[in-house]
Amino acid sequence: MIQIEPLAKQKEFLTSTAKFTCYSGGWGSGKTFAGCLRGLILSQQPGNIGLIGRLNYPELRDTTRKEFFNLCPPEYYDSKQGGRWSPAENHLTLTNGSEILFRHLDTMSSKELLSLNIGWFYIDQAEEITEDVFITLQSRLRLNKVPKRYGFITCNPEPGTWIYEKFQKPLEQGTLPADFKMINSSTQENFHLPPDYVKSLTDTLPEEMKKRYMAGRWDVMENQIYKEFDMGIHVIKPFTTPKSWEYLVGLDHGMVNPTCCLLATIDYDGNIFIIDEYYQPGIISQHAKAVHSMTQPYEISMWLIDPSTRAKTREKDGIEYSILQEYEDFGLYFTPANNELIAGINRVKEFLTPIKERRHPQTNEHPAPRLYIFQNCINLIEEIKSYQWKKMRSAARRNDPERPMMNRDHAVDVLRYVITSRFPSPLRNPTSLDMISKLDRANANELSSPMSINSGGDPLLGNFYGESAHSDIIG
Repeated sequence: MIQIEPLAKQKEFLTSTAKFTCYSGGWGSGKTFAGCLRGLILSQQPGNIGLIGRLNYPELRDTTRKEFFNLCPPEYYDSKQGGRWSPAENHLTLTNGSEILFRHLDTMSSKELLSLNIGWFYIDQAEEITEDVFITLQSRLRLNKVPKRYGFITCNPEPGTWIYEKFQKPLEQGTLPADFKMINSSTQENFHLPPDYVKSLTDTLPEEMKKRYMAGRWDVMENQIYKEFDMGIHVIKPFTTPKSWEYLVGLDHGMVNPTCCLLATIDYDGNIFIIDEYYQPGIISQHAKAVHSMTQPYEISMWLIDPSTRAKTREKDGIEYSILQEYEDFGLYFTPANNELIAGINRVKEFLTPIKERRHPQTNEHPAPRLYIFQNCINLIEEIKSYQWKKMRSAARRNDPERPMMNRDHAVDVLRYVITSRFPSPLRNPTSLDMISKLDRANANELSSPMSINSGGDPLLGNFYGESAHSDIIG
């Protein structure tokens, strides 16, 4: 009898009853061991047929297949008891009649895959193969000899892959289907590793590689701009925010791309929370209606928008018109935001960086950052993780400035507007003065509104617009 002490995450993987299970983790976290053991357990069902696959043959032979036979006792496939192992055919028959096929998937044709009739499959290092292979193997789970059929994979975290889209992203967003399960583990969880293994990796790996290949994190990628971002720190559960906090709105208008609007609030300690988002294509009337609905419960102190919306690129009743003015027609009075790109990115990075003296508002732990994002802001979270610097061409000059990739950057642009607005924290004992009074908001855009006494204009000029000056200003 085999005596095995599985790790906690391995046990969760081995006992998963989801039809499709992914086990992701850092180096040395026991993924391949767990995958092979699960296949061996399922093969205890007499007459079952399973497939163990990896991208190419050398890795299949030297790693995955080797791990499997380290686990599988020879008596399980003893030829005297009806078992058979054929290395040339990569075909194992156990004494109970179950079969296991070992296949390298780089040269295996669709026709070969479509001819299979299996009860389970296991793909090792699944980030190396295409989603088409996984989908095809899904369709091959049709063996009627067994009561249930399963597909399971193991992998290293690779942001942007089909595994992220199919397993990890839905897990983060709370939309993972019931027949899918995602398990994440780290190198440090494997207490069976040699004592010096973790220390060696910790001492030699770059910080980004530690996060991905030791901590098993999915939010770290090559050329990532916001490397400071950590799902476990910056993304928090929504809570009811006090009405006495300051509230800000930022908007990035999209012509072809989606329009993004973020609702932010600032607490008494200067922490900023992104508490809601709107992220949709459409026309301005639709956007305005949605923004009004999102912000209606709050007293908004500052409305910020991409400054390019001031350009009069439209025409209305024969008059040149701007996007900014069109939003004003629907009762939204925005102020053009600071759109300094690199300075804004650096400012956001500062707010993401934990500071020793600061305390996390939910966990009470030190150090803590100043920026937090509610879990429901799924598009902002996704964009922060995938926001990357452009790869520099070899012919580029050494001193050329780095520029971000202009791909799905609408929410991170709005975040930049909010963070660079130089907002003050609310007062615990507020005065009667607002940051921007309700009366002033409709006249906040100096390019499209007449000068007014209420917006600080000349008191005499205000009379021309039907406004009465105070007696202490005009005698």
